[in-house]
Amino acid sequence: MSGVVLRNVRKSFGAVDIIKDVSLTVQKGEFGVFVGPSGCGKSTLLRMIAGLEDTTSGMIEIGGRDVTAVEPSRRGVAMVFQSYALYPHLSVAENMAFSLRLAKKSRAEREEKVREAARILQLTDHLEKRPAQLSGGQRQRVAIGRAIVREPEVFLFDEPLSNLDAELRVQMRLELSRLHNQIGATMIYVTHDQVEAMTLADDIFVLKGGVVQQSGAPLRLYDDPDNRFVAGFIGSPSMNFLSGTVTGHSAQGIVVASEEGALEAHLTERPALGTTVILGVRPEHLAPAESGIPVTVEMAEELGGNAYVHCRLNSGADIVFERRGLRDRLDGQRVRLSADPSQIYCFAPEGLRLR
Repeated sequence: MSGVVLRNVRKSFGAVDIIKDVSLTVQKGEFGVFVGPSGCGKSTLLRMIAGLEDTTSGMIEIGGRDVTAVEPSRRGVAMVFQSYALYPHLSVAENMAFSLRLAKKSRAEREEKVREAARILQLTDHLEKRPAQLSGGQRQRVAIGRAIVREPEVFLFDEPLSNLDAELRVQMRLELSRLHNQIGATMIYVTHDQVEAMTLADDIFVLKGGVVQQSGAPLRLYDDPDNRFVAGFIGSPSMNFLSGTVTGHSAQGIVVASEEGALEAHLTERPALGTTVILGVRPEHLAPAESGIPVTVEMAEELGGNAYVHCRLNSGADIVFERRGLRDRLDGQRVRLSADPSQIYCFAPEGLRLR
């Protein structure tokens, strides 16, 4: 089992740069997740690690070995795709052992490795079945088992849960986490779903436009985003944003006024009066108050113990706050929302975080 290091990696198609000078490290035994919107370059980056895409420049290391120009089969990686890609005429056991047959492994070795992978993935009772007899989650486990038997240095997952329904996705997230804890392998996982990233990752790498915007532990990115993009992408529902102008300095920060009202934010920096800034506040930090930003409640997503209340600002923009415990309906009501100044983030118009 090994770590993965990318040094100043670039990928271009003609004059178009898809991956732009990316350097990152996924430590040995770590579960790293590449996350970002469609077209950000995360799957291209994963395919470059696998050797399925050439590297325009830079270096890719696996286990301290330069594999930039090494063919895929010799890199010590195994990849699990969004599509299960199982052979319908073969049994589960035969599908899992297929790569071992190509490698001319003995029958006894094939059977031993398949039995062990089946035990880990709870597929022992399904080894003689065909893929058509399995559920979507079971098929994906077979695809993962096919990777396990190869005993790779690094597992690569390219949006493997995208074809599953919501309940199965939750179940498979749990199973992937258990698998990682059990075998302790280095894993790199690509997804556009930040909930998957938050629940699975040891380290998240947030990409936008072929550039890593920020990396770190999930809660670090949630609590301490470097820029507006990361702040808005990590978290569900996403952070609320309000544009305004600095109208005053307080003992611990600044006062920002907008057409919606005024809010105070704790800040070490002191932007000049009249400076345009963007305030960010997460739904769980907003609450109805006697003074604050006036909003009209439109609807609530009732989730049982809590609800996400969707409101409209005077400007017509949307804002969401989280309500816990209360069961009263607020639809159509006018309320005011406020937040503790220490829970309000501040960003420059170009997106950088002010601290």
